[in-house]
Amino acid sequence: MLETIVLAVFAGLLMTGAALGVPLPLTLLAGFALFCGYGLSRGHGARELASFSLAGVKTVSDVLALLAIVGVMAAFWRAAGTIPAIVVLASGLVSPGALVVATFLLCCLMSMLMGTAFGTAATMGIICMTLAEAMGANTLLMGGAVLAGSYFGDRNSPMSSSAALVATLTHTDVFSNVRSMLRTGLLPFALTCVVYALAGLAAPRAAAGAASFDALSSAFDLGPACLAPAAVVVGLSLRRVSVRRTLLAALAVSVAVCVLEQHVALADLPRIALLGYHAETPEVARLVDGGGIASMANIECVVGISATYAGLFDGTGLLAGLRSRVDELNRRTSPFVSVLATGLATSCIACNQTLAIMLTDQLCSGLAGETREGYALDLENTVVTCAALMPWSIAATATLSFIGAPTASILAACFLYLLPLCSLASSLLRAPVLRTRGATDARGHGAAARLAAVSGGAGVRHGRTMARAA
Repeated sequence: MLETIVLAVFAGLLMTGAALGVPLPLTLLAGFALFCGYGLSRGHGARELASFSLAGVKTVSDVLALLAIVGVMAAFWRAAGTIPAIVVLASGLVSPGALVVATFLLCCLMSMLMGTAFGTAATMGIICMTLAEAMGANTLLMGGAVLAGSYFGDRNSPMSSSAALVATLTHTDVFSNVRSMLRTGLLPFALTCVVYALAGLAAPRAAAGAASFDALSSAFDLGPACLAPAAVVVGLSLRRVSVRRTLLAALAVSVAVCVLEQHVALADLPRIALLGYHAETPEVARLVDGGGIASMANIECVVGISATYAGLFDGTGLLAGLRSRVDELNRRTSPFVSVLATGLATSCIACNQTLAIMLTDQLCSGLAGETREGYALDLENTVVTCAALMPWSIAATATLSFIGAPTASILAACFLYLLPLCSLASSLLRAPVLRTRGATDARGHGAAARLAAVSGGAGVRHGRTMARAA
């Protein structure tokens, strides 16, 4: 009972903080204090709780390092002219009305190549949002398109860490899972394209500003060398090089382009890496200013604080009593509904995708009526993408922070809604068939039990076993 109260209070803190505009790190600190208070009430000492928390932070050390790399790379892609060059090039190829659906498709492609939402948002997402600013497109719609496209590949790509995690937890083959994900994701993908195509045409927008593109062309030397960092990302992703190595290689090339092509002084490089790129003219600054380690400070705090929850949950056993409730929900509904409800709940309290997946697996693994492959697909169609729908989760906040989009862009991330909804509809349509089969099996088991009762001896015991199973 206490565990349910604690989790309900935490959910209330998150929702209240989001509604009042309280900085997310402060809300998460309040949650940290709440969970530590629960640990103290269960007899754990302060030193023990600190050890639990530190263990949780260690699990996201790679993520913290990746965020710093992304911040630095985002700054140098601006300073090197990579983003301005692609924006100016794309301005003649994409009309403002088609920009939203084109952004979704480009982010889908990049995320399939890279297998990461963060890497996609930090590269293609920034490019698309800069183009949107120059064209006067709706930034809320664009933010939703980037978020949805970034998590399309984060779910589907064989290179995705979330796909690898789900395959490991469920003891399934990642490539078989990917084929199933592509099949079940086809309808939500098509519907999302239709929605974005119509929304892009209907959304009010300013006229595309030729002056903005001229300002970018004047501020940078937009030669072919500016495209080299982007070419490195695409080339290494095709060769399935790890995300960190890919981004570091692109960062190194962009620094070289800064110095050799844009004639940035070596003494200015540390400042750009730490504080981001800042253009001299207001028109250019409006489009390309940003990046740097400092821009990642808020997200780093969110990741670090929320990571402590994993250690506290595990060490204090806060979630141990919830498994029976999940089993009861499964008996009353279906395995998919159970995983969906659990995934939404864990996404609310976990504040990051990886922890949400692990918590959902702890609560749902071994549900009656689920094969391992079906269970893996249920995880992919629920918690993997639902984590990005929570305004306080780093899955959403980090991605949107990279591109400077408002938090309300979550409302426009259509694919992230349509995927679980289409999967839920499919699950409900299959339910009558499954119930009919179950009734037929039950009648068969009952007949076997009666036959065994006549046979006597071991047959009686077998019949009772079959009857209990039915």
